[in-house]
Amino acid sequence: MKNKKKEKSTFWKDFKAFISRGNIVDLAVAVVVGAAFTAIVNSVVNDIIKPLIALLAGGNFSELVIVLRPETVNEAGEVLVEAITLNYGNLIMAILTFLIDAFVIFTVLRIVRRAQKRMKETAEELREKLRRKGEEDKQEEENTAQEEAPAAPAPAPAPTTEELLAEIRDLLKEQQTKTADSDKK
Repeated sequence: MKNKKKEKSTFWKDFKAFISRGNIVDLAVAVVVGAAFTAIVNSVVNDIIKPLIALLAGGNFSELVIVLRPETVNEAGEVLVEAITLNYGNLIMAILTFLIDAFVIFTVLRIVRRAQKRMKETAEELREKLRRKGEEDKQEEENTAQEEAPAAPAPAPAPTTEELLAEIRDLLKEQQTKTADSDKK
């Protein structure tokens, strides 16, 4: 019994973790938006485009059929045997609906992709402008700091070989003097 209780608890915890993931929520939103978008596309096709096609074609395509076997009717007008028909008009309308749906979806996606591309390009241009502005500001600060700072004294000229040797001689004499003094003590 305890094992079953733990399994249920684990199952529900796993289920809760699965549901609360961001991907699942995004997927749910996408399904809802997709359903709403499908309703819009279907309305455009059924309420605007199909009537225009029917007007141009001189009738409704869905009424186009080939009768393979006519229906059998008795004297009272009751249908004894249903007619067998090929409803090619429905097929034509389904194909047209598919093509129109695909065209509308393609057009919307193309517009969205172009908008995303423009947004990305604009963001990159803005980043570049900000980077250049930052470099200009930094350069301006450096120039200002150099102008405000007192001029650094010019570095002393490098000593000649003779001067270096004389300095070494003097240091050695001092060292000898110190050593001699410490020996006397």
